[in-house]
Amino acid sequence: MNDCDVIVVGAGPSGSEAAWALARRGLRVGLVTDSLDSVYRLETPVDSPPRGGLLARVWSADTWELHRRAKYALEAEETLRLFQSSVTGLLHGGGRVTGVKTWEGFSYRAGAVVLAVGSFLGAVLRAGALEEAAGRLGEAAYPDLYEHLRGLGFAFEPDSYLVPESDGAPAYTVSFQRFAPGEREEASGGLLRLPGLYAVGRVALGHTPAPVRAASGRALGEVLVPGGSG
Repeated sequence: MNDCDVIVVGAGPSGSEAAWALARRGLRVGLVTDSLDSVYRLETPVDSPPRGGLLARVWSADTWELHRRAKYALEAEETLRLFQSSVTGLLHGGGRVTGVKTWEGFSYRAGAVVLAVGSFLGAVLRAGALEEAAGRLGEAAYPDLYEHLRGLGFAFEPDSYLVPESDGAPAYTVSFQRFAPGEREEASGGLLRLPGLYAVGRVALGHTPAPVRAASGRALGEVLVPGGSG
């Protein structure tokens, strides 16, 4: 499926919710992630099920069980394709976004692109003496996409969060870049510099609890119109 109505980049809470909501409206959706093992993966559990959306349907206090259920639910949607690839930049022309390009050499065209890349732009992870370009423990950052967006003129500001030690995994911090105020229209989620491009989750809101990020993706997925003016 090299042509979609919407491409969602990133399959964390916000990206998964956006893709699921879009697909349930009958739109053709490409959900791109660097790792299929990280679909809807949470750093810390959600203690109780929220109301509405994919998270409410697949909720589990066990983060890996939640991941398994969410991946199954997404793959079950007839008009949604979930695939593993590394997005390095955007396709654009005629004054709007037209798709994405990948490190593997493939291009995917769409009427709209949603960036749900979390803490993976300009990311640095620190765990004790370890320091690496990663947006989460064991997962590489998106350096090419970040530099591509900067080259298009997008402005960013720094943010960070701490993940406490859990189940034998060490505590770590992630410093990352999110879109600066003024780059994104709050009501629509659209990025003003390039029509057809949207941002949800951490890359738009900064570090917020997982249910808040999920809700931002779901809200966008319920109203986004590919090829519209936003």
